[in-house]
Amino acid sequence: MLEYRFGGNTFINCSVPLAFQGRYFIIEPGSPDPLVSVIFDFQGKPLFEILKNEPVKNSITTVAKSPNGFITVADNKTGRFLFKVRPGAETSIVFGLIQGRTLKARIKDRIMIIGNATFENNTFNGCSAGVVVRDDGSMEIGAPIPDFLLK
Repeated sequence: MLEYRFGGNTFINCSVPLAFQGRYFIIEPGSPDPLVSVIFDFQGKPLFEILKNEPVKNSITTVAKSPNGFITVADNKTGRFLFKVRPGAETSIVFGLIQGRTLKARIKDRIMIIGNATFENNTFNGCSAGVVVRDDGSMEIGAPIPDFLLK
């Protein structure tokens, strides 16, 4: 049984605490800060954009890391901002939404704040993806992950 605490919540057999726009954010314990990896489906196969706090070059997105550790991801074809991650003791993620709006997510040691929703002291059991953010900013709790992640 896989069990870990993340953002003040317990995830049991739940491999991805956060998903957005087909991207799956995997957060692992690290030293001193959590390790963030981001993976998505490209033609039925997993493709990393970030692996353990480091950008991964790929043909679909432009992934860049600033000197202060922010990792920004944009669409290669349109140049549109997709998301930004700042790994650290308080990991923050900013998502690009339709019509140029953004949605902020903060993951602290005891709490997850995604948009206006606060998640604290919850248990996610066997749901694969804990919090799924839809393109319009609405959320669902507990969702399956796609087959490409299970291969």
